[in-house]
Amino acid sequence: MDYHDQFRRAATELGVPEDESARFADLIRFRIRAGRFGGMPHLPAGTPWPSIWPGAPLAFMASLDCAALPRIAGFALPEAGSLLFFLASAEAVESCSIADEQKFARVVHLPAGAETVAAEPPFDEFAEFRDEPLFGPENTLFAKVEVDLPDWLDLAEDGRSEFQKHLTRDMPHCAELTALVERLWPGREPWIGEDFLIGGYSISAQNSPETQLADEDETHLPPGPERLYRWAEAEHRVMREWVPLAQFSVPHKEYVIGRFLIRHEDLAAGRFDKALSFCEFTE
Repeated sequence: MDYHDQFRRAATELGVPEDESARFADLIRFRIRAGRFGGMPHLPAGTPWPSIWPGAPLAFMASLDCAALPRIAGFALPEAGSLLFFLASAEAVESCSIADEQKFARVVHLPAGAETVAAEPPFDEFAEFRDEPLFGPENTLFAKVEVDLPDWLDLAEDGRSEFQKHLTRDMPHCAELTALVERLWPGREPWIGEDFLIGGYSISAQNSPETQLADEDETHLPPGPERLYRWAEAEHRVMREWVPLAQFSVPHKEYVIGRFLIRHEDLAAGRFDKALSFCEFTE
C-alpha cells in the first residue's frame, strides 16, 4: 500500500502546498511489527546451521514469512519465502569494527517453494559456557504497520543541527504535518519492546548504524567549519540508501538489541548476504 500517497492527499486537503508535503513525506517511513521468535529454524536438507566456525553455532533469533507481511510501497521485501536471522550477540556487541561484527551474524533467505526440514540442534563446543540458548520457545507475533519519523523532528528548532534546519527550511507547515501523521496513524511506539521490527528508522541508544557508516567516510569530508554540516549530510545520504531489515531485543539478553540493515538496492535484488549486523548494548 502507498501510505505516502495517502499522507500527501490528506495534506492537500489541509491546504499544504504539494511540494512541501512531498518534501515532508520523504521523511516519513513505515515499519512492520511481525515475525516469529524462537522455535527451531527450518533449513534446506543438508544445509548446515550457520556458525562462526564448525562447533561455534550462531543463535537462532527469528524467521519471517514474507508472504504473511503487509506490503509497503518503496520497501521491497520478497513477496514470498522466508528470512531467518542468526546472531551471536555477545561477540557481536564486543566487535571492534563493522567488518569484524559480520562474522557473528547471518541472514538466510529461503526462496518460495524451497523444501526445508526442521534443523537439528548443532554440535556446540561452547555449550557449557554459553549464556544464551541457541533457540528458544516459539512465539508467534502479530503483524501491523506503524508510522515512523526521525527523532529530531521532536526537537525544538534551536535543538536541531544546521543540516536538520536546512531539511525543514522550506516547510512552514512542519508542525501541522507532524500532527497530521499522528492523526492518520496514531499510537506510534518509540521503542522495540518485545516485538520484531522490519523497516522504519534505526532505533539506537547510542550511535546509530547510519552514524557508524557515515563515520567510515569521514576522512573524505572537507576540513573547517563546514565539516559538521557535510557529515550530517553524509549521514542523511546513508539513511536514504539503507533501511533496517530487522530490529529486536535479543532474547535472554538484557539491554541488547539486534539490528540488521540492508541497502534498498540489495533488498530489491534479494542480496541478503549484503545485510550488515549492528548489535548494540543499550546501557
